[in-house]
Amino acid sequence: MVAVSSRVRSRRRSPVVPPPFFAGGSGEPMVLLHGFTDTWQGWTRILPLLTPHHAVFAPTLPGHFGGEAFATGVAPTTAASLDLLEKQLDAQGIGQAHFVGNSLGGWASLEMAVRGRALSVVGVCPAGGWYPGTPEERATLRFFKRALRLAPVANLIAPYSIRIPAVRRAGLRELVARPRNISAAEALMMFDGSSGCAILRDGIAIAESGEFFSDLGEIDVPVRILYGTEDRLVRWPSHYQRMKKLLPDVEYLPLEGLGHLPMWDDPQLVARRVLEVTAPAAVTS
Repeated sequence: MVAVSSRVRSRRRSPVVPPPFFAGGSGEPMVLLHGFTDTWQGWTRILPLLTPHHAVFAPTLPGHFGGEAFATGVAPTTAASLDLLEKQLDAQGIGQAHFVGNSLGGWASLEMAVRGRALSVVGVCPAGGWYPGTPEERATLRFFKRALRLAPVANLIAPYSIRIPAVRRAGLRELVARPRNISAAEALMMFDGSSGCAILRDGIAIAESGEFFSDLGEIDVPVRILYGTEDRLVRWPSHYQRMKKLLPDVEYLPLEGLGHLPMWDDPQLVARRVLEVTAPAAVTS
């Protein structure tokens, strides 16, 4: 067990809860969906590159830090989360939109296409591409179980230890390929999102039950899947075997040298690959 000094305990910090969503820009609507335990702030670096071309709505997903809470007794399943998301879209006056999702948000974007809400989908290192009970699933779950196990101590020491570049590099190595480019403030924002995720334990349990990722229904809109060649959490091609069977005819495109959160590694490249699908004239002009 890690010893925590009384000085650190006495300086316990209250994380600043982010707004529940970002909305800005103009053009055809675009919805950005983040990954499990993240928040909409995971798109921070890419937002200025997308808002000149799209009216962007980036919500924090239900049960996540700053997002809408699930009603008492409602399990945080994918279906329940998407039901709440659809209500948010309706409140924003968004019928259909281009969906761009990272990790869990990538799978959710595909599900929204099945529900008829998508004009197109770009999955950025999407989750759900593995078969239940496989080493790939177990490896992914280990990452989140470790976060859950270490949360009590990490909540106390992270605001101070995360200022050390070597600590940031070690803590982010499974998420980004270029951790040196992440500032202490950005790393702390990521950590706060993870530690403040109210459904972390329940989400892990649902994933272990095999109920997180159902078989996809029919999708009749353009789909592009982006995968990071240096993604250490959702690895190509082993973590995509089921997805390639479910979606054999979509485009799979590598992001060379980028990690699981490539929006932090190279926002310009990710934005270009997204706009090639959603607003090709913006890229070719």
